Amino acid sequence: MKKEWVKPEMKVITDTKIILECLYEVYQMDEVAIAADQRIEKTMVYPFVKMLENQYSNISAEEIHQKLWEFYMKGYTKEFFLQEAYSLLQETVVSV
Repeated sequence: MKKEWVKPEMKVITDTKIILECLYEVYQMDEVAIAADQRIEKTMVYPFVKMLENQYSNISAEEIHQKLWEFYMKGYTKEFFLQEAYSLLQETVVSV
């Protein structure tokens, strides 16, 4: 007798700071490709900015990427990038 597989229920927890850390790493790995191609849908950046867009629905994925890419290109350290990016996203929540 074959047992039917039942998908276990898992609570999805998305931590903004973890997503931002991953995004910073992706920016580092794919910096040349991201700078060359303005369409983020074709890069590894897209899933992370979509996660952020889902958390902060009042700002689009493209806007998130543009702002965070500006921070990254200014040469911020990882810690400063994370701090600025988190502050930016928190401001979007407050401004609504």
